[in-house]
Amino acid sequence: MAAPALATASPIQGGPTQGAPVQSGPLQGGANRRPAPEPARSRRLLGLIAPGFGRLWIASVLLPLVCLVAAGWWTSNNVLASARGEMARTVDMVHEQVLRSLETQDAVLAGMEAFVAGMSWQEMRATPAAHDFANRIDRATPTVETLGVIDPTGRLAVASETPNPPQQLVLADRDYVRAWPAGRRTEGTFISPVVISRVDGRVQVHASRPRIGADGLSDGGVIASSFAPAYFEKFFSDIAETRQTGFTIIRDDGSLLADFPTPVTKEGETLPPGDLALEALRGMVPTQQAGLGRGVRFASSGSLLAGLHLVAIRPVRNYRMTIIHRMDPAVVTASWLRQMLSPTIGAAAAMALLLILTARAQATTMREQVELRSRTAVAEAGQAQAMERAELEARLRQTEKVAALGQLAAGVAHDFNNLLQTVILNAELLEGAAPEGSPGRRSAGLIITASERGIALTRRMLDHTRRESSPAPGTPPSLEVPAALRAVQDLLAGPLGAQYHLRLTIPPGLPPVRGEAAGFESALINLVVNARDAMPSGGNIAIEAAERQVAEGERNDLLPGRYVRVSVHDSGIGMDAATLARAGEAFFTTKGPGRGTGLGLSMARGFARRHEGALDLASVTGVGSTVAIWLPAV
Repeated sequence: MAAPALATASPIQGGPTQGAPVQSGPLQGGANRRPAPEPARSRRLLGLIAPGFGRLWIASVLLPLVCLVAAGWWTSNNVLASARGEMARTVDMVHEQVLRSLETQDAVLAGMEAFVAGMSWQEMRATPAAHDFANRIDRATPTVETLGVIDPTGRLAVASETPNPPQQLVLADRDYVRAWPAGRRTEGTFISPVVISRVDGRVQVHASRPRIGADGLSDGGVIASSFAPAYFEKFFSDIAETRQTGFTIIRDDGSLLADFPTPVTKEGETLPPGDLALEALRGMVPTQQAGLGRGVRFASSGSLLAGLHLVAIRPVRNYRMTIIHRMDPAVVTASWLRQMLSPTIGAAAAMALLLILTARAQATTMREQVELRSRTAVAEAGQAQAMERAELEARLRQTEKVAALGQLAAGVAHDFNNLLQTVILNAELLEGAAPEGSPGRRSAGLIITASERGIALTRRMLDHTRRESSPAPGTPPSLEVPAALRAVQDLLAGPLGAQYHLRLTIPPGLPPVRGEAAGFESALINLVVNARDAMPSGGNIAIEAAERQVAEGERNDLLPGRYVRVSVHDSGIGMDAATLARAGEAFFTTKGPGRGTGLGLSMARGFARRHEGALDLASVTGVGSTVAIWLPAV
């Protein structure tokens, strides 16, 4: 029986690429195995649902947060507007208090100037009336600490505190005295920086005006009064909302006249560099003008959460000084947080509600998804059962076809066996009648040998078609692989042709294996013939034998133990995946009509399985094929 050629006309599209190995495990009846269905449908469904829920969860959190941020921005504007309005009213009140105090100083200076008008400096010193007048005004005016008249030499001519001012006290170096040299016209009231009294060490601010002579100009004398920064600082303390609320009175040259909560205690104090109000006065930071024509400007820095520094600035006209009011950052932040309480509660409630609705929607969707997966699994199981049933029916039809052909082949083999028995009988008669050494006797011997081989072949066909089981335990047939391989080499050395090279590789010490020599040789001859047909232009055919050990669980088709592996390798055109999948089917062949029956590989596989072995088939398109028979060692 001829075997199918290990070749294909062209690779099937979708099969392995050129040169990629295509392997087949032990042939299991030659049927194609359908790949398991991919369990990716449910994953794709879940992938379509999950991103939507992810966006919904994000929206459930972000939407209330965006609304809360908008409410925070709107509320912060309201808080800042309210704070600016409150600061503007407070600065107006401080401005009125400061202005009233300064106007009081102006009135006191004007009254003292009118009282001593026309007096000489000697008369002032000698007349107690000037001292008494100054003393009465000093005691009657709480904002006035001292009142006096200073002569052109810088000495006190009149003092509200004593009728006899010390002549050794010279004040010519004080700026409130130097501001009015002789011959200068009156230009309002001069307000000095903070000075420390040389008499009793008090912290004072002086207001001064020149003594006017008959010509309407300063005669070099100065009329001066003083007030304590503590007067304003006490007022600031009374109106401050917290201890961090700030009030400052500053001269245009930067020197401090009064400050809260840190009082002024020494001469020459100024605002520290980097102070927000100082930078606003110098134009280093932008300011905003208050409404209603108050002349109040605002500057700010920081934020509500980190601490907002807010200052209000209002100049005191005609006195070259400025009032600064600082709002406590904690007050502004607390006001904003109080107003943000309701929006925060609303946003939290909205977020909780959206999250609950999202969770319920997700739970409902997940239940529907589980139900959908269950229905899909049932449908896929039904589809798989239908496909499996169709496959089994196809196998059954193929089996019935093979069984019918096997029965036909068995009948033919049986009849052919009877004919060969007749041929052998007559050949033996001819052999006995012919003389020893004659050509007729030799021809009769050849006829007998060929007929016996034919009888053995028909018996193997019958064994294959009847699917006989393995030999009975206890008396397993055995064969010597090296002897069988050399017999095949001797048999095929001539018929293969000169363009084919058959090479044997037989290691020493191979153990005997299960099987009869005739069946093994027949299977091997079929494999070599297939290898030859796969190389139309000639080539190399290699037969290799090797001992192998199969471990537990290594192969599903072989029991653990020692085996001899006999492989036949050719360098032909090989097979693609589709041809390789059907190569073991009975009666499948790629050879032309009259060149093969498709039983070669099937019979070789049957031989191996009957003796508890296996057959492997591997092929690479354009490189060649390898068929290996595994037989257990005896």
